[in-house]
Amino acid sequence: MSDYMFKLQNQDMIAENTNDFQHKVERIIRDHEGEAGFPLLEEFQLVKDDIDDYLFDRQAILDSKGTERSRYTIAGFLIALPVIVMSAFPEEDLPWGGWSIIVAVAIGVGLFLLYLGIQKAIINMRLNRLNSSNPSARDYVEKVLAFDE
Repeated sequence: MSDYMFKLQNQDMIAENTNDFQHKVERIIRDHEGEAGFPLLEEFQLVKDDIDDYLFDRQAILDSKGTERSRYTIAGFLIALPVIVMSAFPEEDLPWGGWSIIVAVAIGVGLFLLYLGIQKAIINMRLNRLNSSNPSARDYVEKVLAFDE
């Protein structure tokens, strides 16, 4: 691979990795700290380490849903699982005959949607727990994000 292509690929990866919640808030703080009206850590009885820990924990929770590739892998497995189970039975024993494959795929899509719902509920529960245990850090981050808008 040429150096030019390597640099392009790495720039894309860097841009992708720095486009998350933690980096967004840190970038806003770095760019606007010291400006008039910008929220001060002291107003919220916080130190920089508190904010760093809060942002790290929040980003870890947000990242727990996995990469796009892992989500597609799980989707493929859950959609194919009912088809694989159905293939163990002769077609004449299946309740929908020739339509059984479509029903099996629909069941697989339903399983994937159920997985996504459970995953989203767990992430929301963990975020709520983090926010309730760090109300001043949450308020500071909300003020920082509101300042940038």
